Amino acid sequence: MEYFPLLELPEDLQAMVVERVARNSFQDLYRLRASSRSMKALAEMRRGVQFFYSYDEQDYGLSLIKRAADAGYERAVYTHAMTQAIFYGDAQYFRRIPRATVDRVGKLVRDAKWGWSLWHTDEFRQIKAMFTSTYVPSFYLCQCANVVDRQCLCLWHIDVTKDDNMCERCFWIKEISLFFRDFEPISLFRDTSNW
Repeated sequence: MEYFPLLELPEDLQAMVVERVARNSFQDLYRLRASSRSMKALAEMRRGVQFFYSYDEQDYGLSLIKRAADAGYERAVYTHAMTQAIFYGDAQYFRRIPRATVDRVGKLVRDAKWGWSLWHTDEFRQIKAMFTSTYVPSFYLCQCANVVDRQCLCLWHIDVTKDDNMCERCFWIKEISLFFRDFEPISLFRDTSNW
């Protein structure tokens, strides 16, 4: 019997495999972790996000995310940088992410469903409200790039409000805003009304 070389797949597909296996059971996830170092890093990233953002086990969750980031997994590097900036005010980890890859990796992280919980912790929601009221207005006031006029100065349109020539500060305000807007734990119920 021939085995499929999972590690030869692109990193995005490997992450999808981990996401699907993790939805099956914890036993399958632990078996996958044991299969290789790369799979262990991917599995730790997923569990770390779940523990940090859904179960309020911040120390343990952050250590798992950091371990996956240190292994070079780019989704973990992005998530670790966002987590450090949002919860601890430490933006130094943004330097580990090339600006050219932020859009692609950020979209992958924000589109993934990370855990078995229905909502974020209260702390996440409080920080989101504080960030939206404090930093988002400065994004719209900064004249660093061509601004598209919007009726609502909120998170909803922040990704299409300025062109790509924005300053570093506005770039990261936009990226953190997108993280707040789109990043969420898995929903147990799928809206099938449009199918």
